[in-house]
Amino acid sequence: MGLSKKFFSKPADFVAKFLLGKVLCREMGKRILKARIVETEAYFGEDDPASWARYGKRKSNILMWDFPGKILIKNVHKYKMLNFITGKKGEASAILIRALEPLNFRARCSGPGLITECLKINKAFNGQEIIKNKKIWIEESNKKEKLEIFRDFRVGVKNDLKKKLRFYIKGNKYVSRK
Repeated sequence: MGLSKKFFSKPADFVAKFLLGKVLCREMGKRILKARIVETEAYFGEDDPASWARYGKRKSNILMWDFPGKILIKNVHKYKMLNFITGKKGEASAILIRALEPLNFRARCSGPGLITECLKINKAFNGQEIIKNKKIWIEESNKKEKLEIFRDFRVGVKNDLKKKLRFYIKGNKYVSRK
């Protein structure tokens, strides 16, 4: 069963932390690829120097102010990044999926560009809801374990907020950067 809109309506740092250990599912033809979410980052509104919202509302980032649970695909250099809108409608915030642990397939998913490449996630997903989506969704893990979650500053952000907004499962070999 997928996650609810209520889950995604929480603040970005809450969603980023509690997505760890959940399973991202991607239907591709007759296969459903499953991967455990092991690393995320939270992004907030216009006061966040690393957020796409810092420039105000533009065509390229307008989804950040939309309903929680929507998919946001952003291009960074030549890579596509998988994000989910969080918080309340009208308040820009999102989380980035940074790394996955493949469960039933083999691929490198230790970085946001690698994730979208191996799961064939493109701009066609932009604006779709992750909730009740038939091509991509998130479900609870069958694995019931206590996760040791580590917090750090976001990757590649020079002038970051004082708050650590990168979350990852400590000791997981699929995390993009230790």
